[in-house]
Amino acid sequence: MKKNYKIGIALGGGAARGYAHIGVLNAIEELNIPISYVSGTSIGSFIGALYASGNLKKFEDKIRSRNSFMKDVLFKLDPVFPKLSIMNGNEVIKVFKEITDIRTFEELNLPLTTVSTDIINNKKIESNSGDLINAIKASIAIPGVLSPTYVNDNLCVDGGLIDPVPLQSIVDMGSNITIAVNLYGLQSSEKQDNKYNIVDIVDRSAKIILNNVTHLSFKNNEPDILIEPPIDQFKGWDFHRSNELIQIGYEKALKVLDTNKDLFI
Repeated sequence: MKKNYKIGIALGGGAARGYAHIGVLNAIEELNIPISYVSGTSIGSFIGALYASGNLKKFEDKIRSRNSFMKDVLFKLDPVFPKLSIMNGNEVIKVFKEITDIRTFEELNLPLTTVSTDIINNKKIESNSGDLINAIKASIAIPGVLSPTYVNDNLCVDGGLIDPVPLQSIVDMGSNITIAVNLYGLQSSEKQDNKYNIVDIVDRSAKIILNNVTHLSFKNNEPDILIEPPIDQFKGWDFHRSNELIQIGYEKALKVLDTNKDLFI
């Protein structure tokens, strides 16, 4: 490892596709790459917090046993009266609380910054101190799906609206080497045109928008290492396909990190 270099990793949003982050982080651990700073948007903030708390493996063991959409996804929803959202997001926070007793940023093993979006003022809100649980809940609040959450009097939703892969956050934290994980990297679709339906069109359109926003944000500050797991075929609600997503993230990370191993020597 280059003397005194600090490595930061930025974990992007992607709902269930965020399980690929676990595979990426497993590869980093296997290669003994020391991470000094972590940032996360949406599911990236959730996975990033678990990693920074030292409890990611416990979460991985928990989700690897899930393989039924009906039992492990649909019946885990927490619907609310549809005023601001369909669900309140408490089930996600419940899982976090079951895995770790950590409740503040200051208790984490690694510095973490989470990103959410001030939906009223169109501003990026970064959280790196105080109430960790509230910051995660704000960062994962997919508009219309999970309830918005106040962060310091700002009504916040999913950070992916404004910063899908929060690279600048780890730069500001002091990273000399940056790793960005973009879950919306697009490959050519294998599905035939006549097999597309409305869900496919909406899902792929969202991916195209978020992928373009991500790469535009990299124009002035390219990551040293960009990992884009090939997970086009997965939907945001594929939480029951954790084993596949983790494996793909792991294999892609090993390949990319090996190609860039000179950065760590």
